[in-house]
Amino acid sequence: MNINLLNTSVTLESWITYSLVIIGCILLGLFLQWIIFSLIKLSNKRKPTVLKVQLLQHIKTPTIFLIPILFIFSSLSFLNINAIWGKVIESLIIINFSWLLIASINAVEEIIKQKFTVNNNTIVKERKVLTQLRFMKSLTIVIIITLAIATILWNIPSVRKLGTTILTSAGVIGIIAGVAAQKSIANLITGFQIAFTQPIKIDDEVVIEGEFGTVEDITLTYVVIKTWDWRRLVLPLNYFNDHAFVNWTFNSQELIGTVFFQVDYMFPIEEMRIKLLEVLKSDILWDKNIAELLVTNTDANTMELRATFSAENASNIWSLRCNVREKLIDFIQKNHPNTFPKTRFADLSKTLK
Repeated sequence: MNINLLNTSVTLESWITYSLVIIGCILLGLFLQWIIFSLIKLSNKRKPTVLKVQLLQHIKTPTIFLIPILFIFSSLSFLNINAIWGKVIESLIIINFSWLLIASINAVEEIIKQKFTVNNNTIVKERKVLTQLRFMKSLTIVIIITLAIATILWNIPSVRKLGTTILTSAGVIGIIAGVAAQKSIANLITGFQIAFTQPIKIDDEVVIEGEFGTVEDITLTYVVIKTWDWRRLVLPLNYFNDHAFVNWTFNSQELIGTVFFQVDYMFPIEEMRIKLLEVLKSDILWDKNIAELLVTNTDANTMELRATFSAENASNIWSLRCNVREKLIDFIQKNHPNTFPKTRFADLSKTLK
């Protein structure tokens, strides 16, 4: 009876010791994490930088868990605990370290994006970098998660033995997986092509299936197009290899817009040319580079006038075309209403006489 009481007492003392050590490790880890990020926060107040802001925003939360777990792991040599708990702690370290790596990648992405973005705009060269960065980020996160899962499983002896058995039939499994994932692999290869040959980039303005929109996101498997009315077109990456589409900002954002008018031969072209320049000068969307009015075609009844002008980007050129079209039609209505296209009938009675 006394021996049983003694064993119970020893066990109780051991659990109290383990609990105190683990609680101490957690508190020490949280205190160290608080000191580190307090110093970063203080330094950021004195001299703000994008790096410090991103560290506070992305890295702070993962370290709240990682640092205490590392202290607990370092105390395992002093604690005689079950091996299963040791494996659990090692798995938690792997998970939190992977989380920290992914958070770091997100922080780096934000730093680069803020470096390249000026007044919410990016030039073409910089958008190429952002597109490649977005694709590489997605691929890296997939690799980190895959390696983390593999490491956790490899760290468990029973699962490791199971893995050895599975590897003996890897050839058959590989063929089956390859056939099943054929489209996914094709999308991944297309993703590499898009990221580095770049027929489209983040923030490109495109016309796809008659829809005008902006490339909002490029992932490992699909592209998101935000249309002018805020709908989203979600297209698989293979679409851009198999179909033609219009990219208005492939090499540069500057564009030339045109508006066509069908008018009578009696219409005064020079007045229209002066009015076009007046309309463009009063519109902030015009970039003051190109302004031209030409007679581009004629037929038996009318002549075709083409107004040409330039703007900084596709959105501006679209709005500028609408403005020019509206104001020039108003000009014709008020000043030359009789010069709209008309059908003429010849009086053949005099000819017959």
